[in-house]
Amino acid sequence: MPDILHRFNLKAALKAVYQAITEPEGLSRWWTTDVEAEAREGSLAVFRFEGGQVQMRMRVEALSLNRSVRWGVEEPSPPEWGGTSITWDLAERDGGTEVLFGHRGWKSTEQSFPYINFSWGYYLQSLVKYLEEGKGFPHDNPG
Repeated sequence: MPDILHRFNLKAALKAVYQAITEPEGLSRWWTTDVEAEAREGSLAVFRFEGGQVQMRMRVEALSLNRSVRWGVEEPSPPEWGGTSITWDLAERDGGTEVLFGHRGWKSTEQSFPYINFSWGYYLQSLVKYLEEGKGFPHDNPG
């Protein structure tokens, strides 16, 4: 099964990166402004796009403080996302943080796979901007 993978470094502490990918305040600053989430294994995180018309539902499957996060995509989410998982592996590097992001377990590289890969690249750049410069570019940002 194919995976979407992105590896990048940013000038931010591990703790700040971890909070940005686990806490609703952080997630809303770089991915989408409409977020329900908590940093607790077993909890359900919901990310809404297009005024709530599109929802991504993720079960928080694993958390390792300041090291890794794993979400399992649940229905209803876009059909092609079903059965995939999203992983974040963090490591200290040169005074900052290295991130290995994965959207894993796709059934095919056809249909929306290339677009989703591109979109993750866009939002991961938003994460970097948020952590390094204080302002990302999340979806549905009114400003």
